[in-house]
Amino acid sequence: MIGNLEPEEHVMSTTIPKFYMFSKDACGPCGLVKKYFRSIGDPRVSIVEEISLDLGAPEENFALAKRYMDGATPTLVVINDLEEKLETYVGGMQITQNIRKLLDKYGVR
Repeated sequence: MIGNLEPEEHVMSTTIPKFYMFSKDACGPCGLVKKYFRSIGDPRVSIVEEISLDLGAPEENFALAKRYMDGATPTLVVINDLEEKLETYVGGMQITQNIRKLLDKYGVR
């Protein structure tokens, strides 16, 4: 402690969060979301990391799903640099209707 100043207990992160989209090949809405991402012509969607939950996917994918997923695929999760879940969107409609707003909100350029 210097004078009356105490260190901040929680410093707000200034880094861009991670965007994870959990999906499966057999999931129809997952394919539609991927097609939508390609069709909108917004290069910012490339920040979204697809996490496959298909049989044979890396064990780390299932560990991430266990930690962050709340429902079915597709699920889009926004994670900060402290690995805390900030937001979750489940289903193709929620994801496609909100992806640009999320990218703007978190300063993805």
